Amino acid sequence: MARWNFDIIVKNLLKHKNKLISIEKIKEIIQKILDSDYSESKSYKTIYHLKNKWYLLTLKKSIFLVKNPEKEYDDQQLLEMFYRSIVKKHCKEFVSSKRYIWWVKALELNLTNFDIPEEILIVNEQKQSTETVMFYKQVLFKLYESDKKSLYSFFHKLTKKIYIGKNVFPVANIELAILESLYNPSVIHKWYVDELVKKVIRKNKKYLNTKIREDILKKNKHHSSINRLYKLSLSIDPNLSETLKWIIKKYSYFIN
Repeated sequence: MARWNFDIIVKNLLKHKNKLISIEKIKEIIQKILDSDYSESKSYKTIYHLKNKWYLLTLKKSIFLVKNPEKEYDDQQLLEMFYRSIVKKHCKEFVSSKRYIWWVKALELNLTNFDIPEEILIVNEQKQSTETVMFYKQVLFKLYESDKKSLYSFFHKLTKKIYIGKNVFPVANIELAILESLYNPSVIHKWYVDELVKKVIRKNKKYLNTKIREDILKKNKHHSSINRLYKLSLSIDPNLSETLKWIIKKYSYFIN
């Protein structure tokens, strides 16, 4: 490729400086400059040179940051700047708008803890898989089913929207997040989850909604979680523990 063509491509690319850009958009810029001389092989070769010259930085397969080649970033800076936007884009592309964040991250978000997790779990209607979204960070897509029937519509009613900067995320509300977090926690996570749930109970016990727990149990879900919640509540709030005991007797069963 002629040097002047490369310089024109760089000039056009830098109009997107400090922004995310897709590989499709980069190809579009290259094609416009090369015109009839364009080919896929030349496009990929140009992208390779743009990366080598530090005009492009790969954040995720097919997503790049357009940057000043003299500007350096570490991974943590890039995660804080772009992780949430990339997760949102990834989810929108692969599972549409029918999704919400669940498990421990949902509980943390309800407590305004916006730290970036190693993995984030997303309930949706379309797929169950584990995928890398940026660097080593993963998203775990989960289907919510019972007897091979999707329960997504029911659980989606128990969500809320949380704003993090310019991004909006659907997240399990605090009642659902508590039960989801207590569902089969790993040995590594158990202590942290228990302490987080205790914190939530102490802070929000006046506002927790008993009916939500009843409705979830009626769907034959989270029996083990309600038992764990009951055991945790014994040392924190006697009134709550009595309520949970009544709910378990009526809608669930005790697990030793």
